Amino acid sequence: MATVQLSSIRSRVATALEAITGAGLKESPLPFDAFGRTPNSIAHKAFSVGIGGSNAMDDRQRPTEGAMLQTDLDITFAFRLRPLDQLTDVDNQLNLENTIITALLDRSNATLYPNLHIKLISTNRALTDSGEYILSTLSFEALHFIPLS
Repeated sequence: MATVQLSSIRSRVATALEAITGAGLKESPLPFDAFGRTPNSIAHKAFSVGIGGSNAMDDRQRPTEGAMLQTDLDITFAFRLRPLDQLTDVDNQLNLENTIITALLDRSNATLYPNLHIKLISTNRALTDSGEYILSTLSFEALHFIPLS
């Protein structure tokens, strides 16, 4: 497997999310850890991709091959709940979650998958204090080599 930088993984995932037909997803201008401060005017279907910690795998680490890593990859997105149709919007949010998972696990995506393997780990969702949004976090694991030269 050839190498891929962590920044490339983050940008590939963001590109793959924005390319989901009909989903209307857009990347938040704020980094992952500041996602909760995304302004309400752009929060609906806004997402952020976070690259978490990485663990080296038991494998050779040579400059010509790179180092094999297992990296935490998290995606958070916001979905607005309309006051008079909240259950419909909850279902729509859950459907969007499934659409995102399906898109990221589509191994035929030649833009996303060169030199990378992605595995779903967990999903979590929480209602904001105002009750206006559901924040959904999808956790994945990326297996890849990083360059050492």
